[in-house]
Amino acid sequence: ILAAFRDISYESYYGDAAAVIEYPISATSWAAPQKTDPDYRVAFSVDADGNDLYTADMTHEQKIEAALEGAKSWFKAAGYTYDEASGKFTAAPEGARMSYEIIIPAGGTGDHPNYTVLTSAKEELAKIGIELKINDPADGNILWDALNAGTQDLWTAAWQTTIDPDMYQIYHSSSIAGRGGSGSNHYRIEDPELDNLIVEARKSDDQQYRKEIYKQALDLIVDWAVEIPAYQRKNSNIFSTERINVDTLAKDVTTFYNWGSEIETLEMR
Repeated sequence: ILAAFRDISYESYYGDAAAVIEYPISATSWAAPQKTDPDYRVAFSVDADGNDLYTADMTHEQKIEAALEGAKSWFKAAGYTYDEASGKFTAAPEGARMSYEIIIPAGGTGDHPNYTVLTSAKEELAKIGIELKINDPADGNILWDALNAGTQDLWTAAWQTTIDPDMYQIYHSSSIAGRGGSGSNHYRIEDPELDNLIVEARKSDDQQYRKEIYKQALDLIVDWAVEIPAYQRKNSNIFSTERINVDTLAKDVTTFYNWGSEIETLEMR
């Protein structure tokens, strides 16, 4: 449900200054899966039986309806009790609940690209008996205190990536808070297979081999369903042609190679 509202929410907030991503990696990284890849898949676009939820000709309303049916299948697979007459879930299995809270650091005013995602999802989930509580604190430290303590159900945040897509800092088990690592594995994933893939990719300087290994790692992370890839912002730079000789600016800039990468060639007028 959350994933289904990404497109329309980010377009409303950013216009064309951001794009939806389907994997937890920068879409402009050399290691990122591409739409042309045979095993590329839109995030969370299948039901519990592995059937595709969406078709290319669906309207937004049809997409949300399909997402809701897909969500039902996953709740049922998780052991939730479903009442056919009302079309709602009535009880949660052991270890789960009917209500979950998500913290969004929107300054207490809802000023965040994911805020519309959450409010829309809350409305849809209520239709099937699941409550999503949105906590938008004025003090952003409330989110980070909860994450560091490991007490938060759901949350939303953003970070920047480096030119090398090393996943160690975020996804390796040693990066779980309190283990002496980065402390950035707020998902608290502890998966030996994922750990091995991350370390294996670090050992090689063969880019194609590393890309294949990272794809396996990305698929594992998505399978854990601990993260919904959201959006990637687009950078823009504005120059005054009265002050800068634009012919001396770096050519073919990318996310990781910008105008400052060739600053020694830049000429002022």
